[in-house]
Amino acid sequence: MPMTWVERFLNDLAVIRSANTVRAYGFDLKRWTSFCDTLGISPLRARPRTAIEFIRIERVRSYRADKTVSARTLVRRLSAIRQWYAYLALEPEETGVQRNPIPAGSAIRTGAGIIANKPALLRYDRPLPRVLSADEIDGFLTRLTATRYRDRAIVWLLKDGGARISEILQLRLGDLNWSKRILTIRATKNKRERLVPVTQEAITALSNYVRLERPKPLPHDVIFVNLGRRGFGEPFRYRSWAICEQARKGATTPRVHAHAFRHTFATNMAESGMPLDALQRVLGHSNMDTVMIYNQVRDGRLYREYQEAVAVQEAARRLREQRLQDGPS
Repeated sequence: MPMTWVERFLNDLAVIRSANTVRAYGFDLKRWTSFCDTLGISPLRARPRTAIEFIRIERVRSYRADKTVSARTLVRRLSAIRQWYAYLALEPEETGVQRNPIPAGSAIRTGAGIIANKPALLRYDRPLPRVLSADEIDGFLTRLTATRYRDRAIVWLLKDGGARISEILQLRLGDLNWSKRILTIRATKNKRERLVPVTQEAITALSNYVRLERPKPLPHDVIFVNLGRRGFGEPFRYRSWAICEQARKGATTPRVHAHAFRHTFATNMAESGMPLDALQRVLGHSNMDTVMIYNQVRDGRLYREYQEAVAVQEAARRLREQRLQDGPS
């Protein structure tokens, strides 16, 4: 039965993906199988036209007040469903699935437009990452007063290492190479390991916390722990990082949040000329397409540098013309 195959897929997915990803995929597949049920179609017998109809229905469905499903969300949802069918196609004798009915890439855009006789439904402009300014970061850091060292160490690793907050909070003492300033990140999203270099300032902030504030001894080696009365010494959780909200309000920096540091790091690295394949490895993205957004950022930097170079040349040209007009002195 379809739900049995959904459960098998999610169980296998849990081996390589985070719990949040598995939960999201489960919701996406529930939407798809429910849609097939309303049409009286077995999901195992769905066709590309069924997927196009699903796109049309989802795009106009209201899920909260006046909110509708965005094209970006639907692209993500289709990706989950497409991966499920790829899984089913591994055992065609049992599932009967010979080909993937979910179109991908340009097929979604052109197919949706042709069948609906209207413009493509899934075109959307991918926004450039929002980057924090140096003043925003400095103002936020000065307001991190709930602890002496811990919270500043977390922020330094976020902004200088580009890791996810969930990855930082799962760091263990054995994941640190102090002399080389390298962290071993065990990615929560795709369950892969990668090495991430950080700055001397970040290592110093982390060292201050480990030496001077982290309680000893503890029955575990998780680096970041609770320092309050409730759960003292237990591994620190993201939801417990309420001081982030307090510091944000105190510094009047509403754009500051944990993932904004990651975007800022990646943008700064791209603007500084870091190759995108190297940036991909540092960020831990499995798909190069995810990193290509920073190529636009780098293109913007190149355009600014071009304009500055042209301005310098123009100023030199005007200076030469002025000297010719003035004649020999």
